[in-house]
Amino acid sequence: MANPIHRLGDLADVRAGYLTREAVRNDPKGTHRLLQIRDFSRDRTTVNVPDMVRLTPESRSSVCTLQPGDVVFLAKGANNFAAAVPDLPSPILAASYFFILRPSPAILSGYLAWFLNHESTRALLSRLATTGAHMPIIRRDVLEALEIPLPPLTTQKAIAALDSLRLQEQALLTDLARKQHELISSVCMTTARRTIETTILEGARP
Repeated sequence: MANPIHRLGDLADVRAGYLTREAVRNDPKGTHRLLQIRDFSRDRTTVNVPDMVRLTPESRSSVCTLQPGDVVFLAKGANNFAAAVPDLPSPILAASYFFILRPSPAILSGYLAWFLNHESTRALLSRLATTGAHMPIIRRDVLEALEIPLPPLTTQKAIAALDSLRLQEQALLTDLARKQHELISSVCMTTARRTIETTILEGARP
């Protein structure tokens, strides 16, 4: 039996990130941290909290602070992604280019993030994106209208766990490839320098 299909807007509350009138500047005495793209690890599973920008919101009554279990979705640009928010020291705001998705008890944040990051979902959202002044944008109504298959929570949990392992493996392989590249580059440079030095010494002999 096929799993039921639901609109994303029926499964999660979609809110806008924190919008500032001016460029964001770090204020060490700020009351809130601001989650930006640069704060995520390569696999989007962890956040570099110590380097996060601090600020004080212009109006605290209208801001949406992040909670564990939320999902942030990058709505602007060509490289959209979703990430489940880990347990972070509060209060934290999401940058304006994010939508904040607060899932209902019927859907797990890890499963929701996996679905939004799936190739087929990304391709669909890319076709539905609106062209902004400088970059494509996914509108809130488009995101809310997205149809999501909803398996049982046990299946959602298994899918999210498998996806987490995939992301960890991908990060490890990327790191391994980088270290391998650095090692080979270093060995080649050392060999080249020794060859040059040997040539110079041989040329200097009487």
